[in-house]
Amino acid sequence: MVPCDGHVIGSVGCGFGNLEGVLVTAGREVHGVDISEEAIKVARTRLTTARVVSPEERMPFPKGSLDGLILADVIEHMPMAWEYLESFAQMLKPGGWVLISVPNMRNIEVLMRLVFYGDWPEHSMGIFDRTHIQFMTHRRLKRWAAQAGLSLDHWVAYYHYLFLRRNIYRVVDRITFGIFKSFLTFIIQGVFRLPRVPPSS
Repeated sequence: MVPCDGHVIGSVGCGFGNLEGVLVTAGREVHGVDISEEAIKVARTRLTTARVVSPEERMPFPKGSLDGLILADVIEHMPMAWEYLESFAQMLKPGGWVLISVPNMRNIEVLMRLVFYGDWPEHSMGIFDRTHIQFMTHRRLKRWAAQAGLSLDHWVAYYHYLFLRRNIYRVVDRITFGIFKSFLTFIIQGVFRLPRVPPSS
């Protein structure tokens, strides 16, 4: 899921640094920020650097300092998240990438919950996490990225965390030639890039 290119990587909302720690072990330089002091204490043992930032911080790393940026399950928690994404994109070098992961609110299970139960539960985690404030779809994320000057490199399909459902949705997706992919994926995961040459002013 993480692009192979890029040595200096930032992670906004790094949490305990599980994914980022794997990248450091593989020889990359990863710098993480998070609003949780408890998470950062653990992340400091796994990442190149890790520090606490305020929820309002829109530029946690210097402009043009990163080869890549990880935003894993982060922007759905941010008010006016599209504005944050525009700021985050400025932290990348030309040609740099952003890996974004958000819950898919167009997922078939979400739609069934609304249609058959007429309810939106408040769970402690997952797609109905009570701290989510953004309603995310593939098209909305792609639009936000374009506004930030990023173009889609590729989507990474994540069908479900349960083995049986994951494989059922994967099979359905294949036999329907991907027509219903946006309904079958549980999480939206995409890699977006800045142009390799900055646009002329």
